[in-house]
Amino acid sequence: MSIPEPLVLGTRGSDLALRQANGVRSRLEAAGYRVRLTTITTRGDESTDTPISEIGDEAVFTKELDRALLQGDVDLAVHSLKDIPSRVPSGIVLAATGEREDPRDAFVAHPSFDGHVHDLPEEATVATASLRRTAQLLAWRSDLDVVPVRGNVDTRLDKLRQSDWTGMVLAVAGLVRLGLSMHIRDRIDPDLMVPAVGQGALGIACREGSSEVKTLLHDVLHHAASGYATRAERAFLREVGGGCQVPLGAWAHLEDDALVLDACIAALDGDEYYRDQRRCAPAEGEEMGRELARDLLGAGGDHILDEVLGDRRQKPTGSPFQP
Repeated sequence: MSIPEPLVLGTRGSDLALRQANGVRSRLEAAGYRVRLTTITTRGDESTDTPISEIGDEAVFTKELDRALLQGDVDLAVHSLKDIPSRVPSGIVLAATGEREDPRDAFVAHPSFDGHVHDLPEEATVATASLRRTAQLLAWRSDLDVVPVRGNVDTRLDKLRQSDWTGMVLAVAGLVRLGLSMHIRDRIDPDLMVPAVGQGALGIACREGSSEVKTLLHDVLHHAASGYATRAERAFLREVGGGCQVPLGAWAHLEDDALVLDACIAALDGDEYYRDQRRCAPAEGEEMGRELARDLLGAGGDHILDEVLGDRRQKPTGSPFQP
């Protein structure tokens, strides 16, 4: 098949999603291809008052885009890679991983608080939308009062300003891409907080049978180092299971000629925290991710999954198109 003219690019309609999609469109247009954007509302965009972990669907930000791809309504979809389930639906492939922005988490302070994350007072209130961040904050400081918050980045920043919270934790990448890096008080060291799987990277998907589109996307958009790192992280996530419903983190990066993977599984209250690191050749990252997942599950992480997921642990998650 030939390259569609124009290529129809599907994206969520949030400011961040549109920034990311327009960046991809610019790259493709610079390579000589016309691109038309179409916005698609996902369940995650509609359920803004419900914590993502309670919706119980690993594909909460991708399912409707999956459907549009499979029905032929769009030719490619651009996602924040951390939103893509660990197993993509049958008939869809991740054709490219875009170059990763800073994967770390950011501490954003309330305007009345002049300190940094290490200056948080006793029993300070910190807001986050993430079980992963909640568990790691409490593993670090059990006295903290960690509260949930939902909404797009601007909405969360407004909620922070109007609250009595001491601060909030967001992704560095989202703030940078939105031109809001002035709000970052601290880029939190991964030694303190392991980033989310795929955080800061873009995932560009297309139909499995669209071989020419797949090749084009890979050739124009794929960043090899980001691909090696995120494949190892996603292999860890697949082996653990549970997606956003499980408080886990995994961050891989290249050091000289080696790929280093740092990962953790934590109890929601921070009382149990299992973490380890592995190093291997970049091409062996996926097997390393699976191995590290098995080791952390065996060390005690398996018990955490039983506690967090209960009966849901045996249920399939993700898109209805998932095999």
